[in-house]
Amino acid sequence: MNTLALYAQSQALASSSQKTSVAENNVGATTQSTNLGDSSSSAASSTTDTSDSSTPTTTTSTETSAVDTFLTLFVAEIENQDPTDPTDPTAYIDQLSSMAQVAMMEEMSVQANTNAVLMSNIQVMALGNMVGDDIMVQTTSLDIEDNSQEIQGRVTLDDSCTDVDLHFTDEAGDDYTVSLIPEGETSVGPGQVDFDINPADYGIPPGDYSVSVVTNTGEEEVPIEVTGKVEDVRIPLDGSTPVLNVDGVGEVPFTMITQFGVLDSTDDTTPPDTDDGSDNADSNTVL
Repeated sequence: MNTLALYAQSQALASSSQKTSVAENNVGATTQSTNLGDSSSSAASSTTDTSDSSTPTTTTSTETSAVDTFLTLFVAEIENQDPTDPTDPTAYIDQLSSMAQVAMMEEMSVQANTNAVLMSNIQVMALGNMVGDDIMVQTTSLDIEDNSQEIQGRVTLDDSCTDVDLHFTDEAGDDYTVSLIPEGETSVGPGQVDFDINPADYGIPPGDYSVSVVTNTGEEEVPIEVTGKVEDVRIPLDGSTPVLNVDGVGEVPFTMITQFGVLDSTDDTTPPDTDDGSDNADSNTVL
């Protein structure tokens, strides 16, 4: 007899035993009602109590865990094996090993989900502390509220370019072009190219713009990063990626953050003079 047949037989026996118990309880209730001469309402009450007492038995039999069921069937399989042709012991070991691996994988899955929830909570708390901080984000759009406010950022080029233009395109299709080639230079790149743009100097009015970079080498989708202050953080109700509202940029997913904090261009990066009187050219070199 295989394991599943044993399990089905045990379930059938348990169900039959339970029905017999309920029937006996009902007979006792009827006899008691007849001897006492109670009204039909009393007999109905007694029958109701008997049905309630049988309910926990049915519930208990259906709440057996998967592990307990496996062990019960496993023991039954051993006890009911053919004594003239016993099962190879290695088969039992393989079954136990498989069950242990399944249980371990389930536990690891639960632990991984718990860790993911904890990391998400820590992430949300960290993002909340960023309100008011300056960051740099990658973007393809800008929200110019005051065209006298400078836009600081950078682009990253793969090649050396002699023409690099930053295009501002509004919703009406009007395009404004700003060259990123510094005055006095003929080319830039490869690498990062910083820019500091005052929209008013290029006749760019306030509004929403999409931004893109066009180079003479034909580079596509050149990454554009701009600086801004985090005004607020929004946690979507659907559990998706938290969104930062960055001044001058708008709402961006936190995954688009490329730098925390912005270096003040007015800071003096020259090391302090520690010259003791001797001329040392290396002491004033900015690395």
